[in-house]
Amino acid sequence: MLVPVRVRCRIPELLDKIGKNQQWLADKTGIQKSRVSEIANFKVKTPSLDKLKAIADCLKVYIDDLYEWRWEEQQWPE
Repeated sequence: MLVPVRVRCRIPELLDKIGKNQQWLADKTGIQKSRVSEIANFKVKTPSLDKLKAIADCLKVYIDDLYEWRWEEQQWPE
């Protein structure tokens, strides 16, 4: 079975594109700047969906657009 795997976070790239920074994103979303940084730098293994939605909404993208993905084969557990 193929499963999606996050390869890299695009939040810094998306912020650069609109001329903003992580502090701006933190202020707009109400998420602590340290948490925004952790999400952007893969320090959080599974960020909460509500935080990702808030970030995506603020950046005017889909949640899927926050990451670059690749597909990997994964075996079903026996």
